Amino acid sequence: MMMLHKKLNLAASVFIATSFVLLSAVAMAQSSATVGKIAQAMTDSLAYLSLTSTQKTTAEGLNKTAAAALVQTGKKAQADTSFRGKALAQQVIGIMKTRNTGLLKVLTPDQQKAFQDHKISQIADMQTKIMTAQLDLTEGQVPQVYKINRDATVEMMGDMDKVKAATSKFGKMKAAKGLKGDMKDKNKELKKVLSPDQYTIYEKHQEEMQAAMKEKMQAKKGK
Repeated sequence: MMMLHKKLNLAASVFIATSFVLLSAVAMAQSSATVGKIAQAMTDSLAYLSLTSTQKTTAEGLNKTAAAALVQTGKKAQADTSFRGKALAQQVIGIMKTRNTGLLKVLTPDQQKAFQDHKISQIADMQTKIMTAQLDLTEGQVPQVYKINRDATVEMMGDMDKVKAATSKFGKMKAAKGLKGDMKDKNKELKKVLSPDQYTIYEKHQEEMQAAMKEKMQAKKGK
């Protein structure tokens, strides 16, 4: 049961964190934006939380640290072709997990809920941007892919809540089956929208993410 829970927690972390920052990490390295500008953009994206001055100061510090790390990670990925896929995913997951953990500590319960709820649109948006860059989506494909990503995010986060709430091994396995089904449904819908070549590239990136999850689980198990 514990191993199943770890696998699903890791899957959720990869799904959320990688979707949110993978494109940004590479894009930052290729742009002329400074760490300060990137950190400010990250802070501005939290406007919906109506942070107090004290909370905003903490958030700015966390964002500057995360932005600096993302820029360095992006530059490394740009210069070293071996530092992509699995390695890049693991790095950015750690960066954003540290930032989000620190941020949640200073938020009120209502703000924490709003932060979690906001992730759905955030994840769907960033996943779509990533796929637009990776697959060269057409203008007509973008809104269709966004809808698929958003619907899938709602379903997957709902099933992750069921996994966390389940108190028995059977309950967790049932929820895990639902999570797997969500991904299959998403891929089925994407296949209707993407060209054969685009879908092949999409599958390749999915395999890289799965390999990253497996490698991270093995590393944790070895500790």
